[in-house]
Amino acid sequence: MRLCLVIVAATLLASAAHAQGLTGAGKRGQNEQAVDQQRQKQKAAEAEKAYKAGLNKIPEATKPDPWADMRGAEPGKSNTKSK
Repeated sequence: MRLCLVIVAATLLASAAHAQGLTGAGKRGQNEQAVDQQRQKQKAAEAEKAYKAGLNKIPEATKPDPWADMRGAEPGKSNTKSK
């Protein structure tokens, strides 16, 4: 009796799992996938364009020299007077 119940339960579980794999969409599902892929590519292209536009808005950073007053503005030149 237990063996019969185990077999019936396994069969029901296997048939339910098999039914989930059958979508029946056919070409309709493929078309939707193609449209989704096209939309994703378009969104990626728009995001890339917005990213590049944002980078162009950032000004070039110049690093301030905190020691400029101590050693002169030009390299190799110092503020100290030679005797």
